[in-house]
Amino acid sequence: MNPLADATLAFLDEHQLGRPRILAAVSGGADSVALLVTLCELGIDVVAAHVNHHLRGSESDDDEQFVRELCASLNVELLIADGTLSPELIRQHGIEGAAREVRYERLHELRGRCGAGYIATAHQQNDQAETVLMRRMSGSGLAGKRGIHPLRDDGVIRPLLDVPRCEIEQFLRERHITPRHDSSNDDTRFLRNVVRGIVGTMENFDRDAVAALADSTKEARAAWAEAERKLDAVDDTERAPGATVFRSLPDDRTLREALIVRHIRRLEPAARDLTAVDVARIVDGLERVRRMSVTKHLELVRRGGVVVLRRRLEPARAFEVPLAPGAPARIEAIDALVHVRAVDDDDVGSRERQRIQLPPDAAPTFVVRNRRAGDRFQPLGLPHDKKLKDFLIDRKIAAETRDHIPLILWNDIVASVAGVEISEQFRITSAAGQRYEVWVEHEHH
Repeated sequence: MNPLADATLAFLDEHQLGRPRILAAVSGGADSVALLVTLCELGIDVVAAHVNHHLRGSESDDDEQFVRELCASLNVELLIADGTLSPELIRQHGIEGAAREVRYERLHELRGRCGAGYIATAHQQNDQAETVLMRRMSGSGLAGKRGIHPLRDDGVIRPLLDVPRCEIEQFLRERHITPRHDSSNDDTRFLRNVVRGIVGTMENFDRDAVAALADSTKEARAAWAEAERKLDAVDDTERAPGATVFRSLPDDRTLREALIVRHIRRLEPAARDLTAVDVARIVDGLERVRRMSVTKHLELVRRGGVVVLRRRLEPARAFEVPLAPGAPARIEAIDALVHVRAVDDDDVGSRERQRIQLPPDAAPTFVVRNRRAGDRFQPLGLPHDKKLKDFLIDRKIAAETRDHIPLILWNDIVASVAGVEISEQFRITSAAGQRYEVWVEHEHH
C-alpha cells in the first residue's frame, strides 16, 4: 500500500462514506492526477471531470488534452465542461474567486449527470497549511481558522488533505507520470502563490511545522462544533431566503460576533474576506448605526429594537403593466403581485390595503409601474402636488428601495404609492364614485 491509498481509505472509513461512485476533479496538475490514479488503483468507481476556464489560451487546451490522454490510459470515463468566466463575475469576485465559483457549479452539474455520490478535489496538506497561514495573516476568526473542510455539506470531499505535497510528488515519480504545470501558479501578484512559496520553504527546513500548521484546523473545527452548540441555544432569529431578523442578540460579545458570522455565511456562503476586524466593526456599530455595510452584498439595518441582516436590493428593472380589478398583476422585477378590487361601503378595510375613490362613472383603467424621472404626486392632505422623489425622501424611504415601490396610476395620475400613501385627488369622500382597494403581495420574503 502507498501513503495516498492509505489516506484515501482512512478518509472514507472515518467519514463512513463506504465505497461510493466518485466524481474526481482533474485539472492536470500533480495533486489531481495523483488523486485520480490513487482512486483507480484502489478500484473505486470513479469518473473524471475537467473544467476548462480557457484563461491561459493554448496552455488551457493542452491541459485538457493531457487529461483526455490520461483518462484514456487509465480507462476512466471523462466529462468535460466549459468554465468560461463572465466579465461580471470577475468584477464581483476576481479571477480566482470567479473561477472557483464556476468550477464548483460545473462540477455539481457533472455530478448529477453521472450519478456520483461525491465530488473529490485534490486539496492536500500543504494547501491546508497555506490556507491557515493566509487566514491568520488576514485576522480571520475561528470560522476561518477551520481551513479547508475535509467533507462539505454539498458532497465535496478532500481525501488527500492529510497528505504532504512531497509524498504526492514521490507517488508520481514512482509511476513515471509528469503532470501539467499551471504557469499562473508562478505569478506572485496572487497572495496564494506568495504564501505557497513560504510554506514550501518551511517544508524544506521542517516538514513537521507544515503538518502542525495544517493540523491546527482540527482543533479549530472542534472548537467550532462546541461554539455551534452554544449558538443554537441563543439563536433567536427569523430566517428568510434573503434576510435574517435578530429578535434578540446575546449579551456575551463572543457569542454575538459568532451569531452575526453564522448568518452572514448563511446568506452569502461565498463571502471569504470577512476578518476579525470586520466582525468587530459590525458588532461595535450595532447600537449606534441605523444601517451599515457588512459585505459587498449584505447590509445590517435597525428597525426599532430589531436588527435585520439582509441582501442589498439591486435596482429594479423598469416595469409598466395594466392592472384590472380582480386580476392581479405579477411584477417579476420585484417578485410581487399587485391587486386592485372594487369595494362597497360595508366592506371592512385592512390596515395593509389602501382605499381610493375614482370620479363618478370613471372606467377603472389602472396601470402599475415603478417611478420615472419627473413623476409628481399629491400626498394625502396636501393642497398641491410635489416631486415624487422629494415625497419619498420626506418619508425616509431608502434610495435603493424606491424603484421597488409600485405606483398605481389612473389616467396617468399617481393615485397610490403602494404601501406608503394615497393621493389627495383619490381620497375617500362622501361624493359619488366607485371605491377600490389596492395592495401588494410579495411572493418571496
